[in-house]
Amino acid sequence: MNRAFAHFVDNAIEYTLGRYKHWYTPNQFQPIPDGAIDWSKNPPESFFAIPDDLPDLTFEQPYVFHHDRVRSLFTFPSPYTSPHPTNNIVHGLADLRANRKSRGALILVHGYMMSSFAPLRLFAELVAKHGVDIYYLSLPYHMQRAPLGTWSGQYSLSSDVVRSIESFRQGVMDVRALINWIQREARQPVFLAGMSLGAFTCSMASVVDARPAGLISLLGGADLSDIVFAGNSFYLIRQSLLKHGIQHADLEQYWAGISPGNFRSRLPRENIVMVAGEHDPIITPQNAARLWRAWDEPDITWLPCGHASLSLYARRVGDVVFDFVDRRLDELYQADTGKAGLTVPVQTNM
Repeated sequence: MNRAFAHFVDNAIEYTLGRYKHWYTPNQFQPIPDGAIDWSKNPPESFFAIPDDLPDLTFEQPYVFHHDRVRSLFTFPSPYTSPHPTNNIVHGLADLRANRKSRGALILVHGYMMSSFAPLRLFAELVAKHGVDIYYLSLPYHMQRAPLGTWSGQYSLSSDVVRSIESFRQGVMDVRALINWIQREARQPVFLAGMSLGAFTCSMASVVDARPAGLISLLGGADLSDIVFAGNSFYLIRQSLLKHGIQHADLEQYWAGISPGNFRSRLPRENIVMVAGEHDPIITPQNAARLWRAWDEPDITWLPCGHASLSLYARRVGDVVFDFVDRRLDELYQADTGKAGLTVPVQTNM
């Protein structure tokens, strides 16, 4: 796919499915009080800390899928309490092996403004067919978590700088809470995978949590502020910030504590894989490359696509996800040879 066609696809989708929503959305900018974001400058281990107790997962509407797989909706209370009760219940979709006969678990987190998990299934189906449980997880203020009268993601990334930090923090904490449950209840090795904003979320989770067996960043990057100042979807957010005197450098400073490129992942480079778009106008190649360099140049696959047009390479991405997860599971089980099952360490002092 050449650059012109990739940008045509991305711009068409951004204008029709993305930017138009901001046209009828009231300006969300809120003044930033002195000291309002000082707490975001705490060490990330403190900022994204979660309780040690397990979340209360509830599975609903299970149905058999492909004979040996069961799909079910699930919910659990978020470990972070936002001002919006609807947002404080985490929603997701589980694609599980019957009788807990899976090899491991993959937590898969969607991107900004997505209103369905359907696109992510294209990337996860191959690994699910080969015996890995999939937990599709909704980000704060998205899907069923969007407050009444708002669209999916409206209160997530926005010109409300402080609320955006709180939303991102909540997303990382939700991922970590689900890791707690999977490792203690299902006793499985857990992989993290995210697309776009979900990739930033999972990457930041790996900065503070060494438990994941691997991390897959699909269209992720180093600096969260960069995406607001790139691409058509964020044009009105960008204009609102500029109107109130917040330049790119200011937003970069405000959001430094939620940008994974400012930290080191607790996972070794061999346990990280990235997929980036050569023509991505939102998570630019430069942004992706900064994370790649900051994290000791893990394995990266560059695809000749933009952002939304990544879906045109769903089979290729699915192969990358499967090859990585399959390799890591083989390594884990080989290291555990002679034992009845894989013993998963339980992290304390979170």
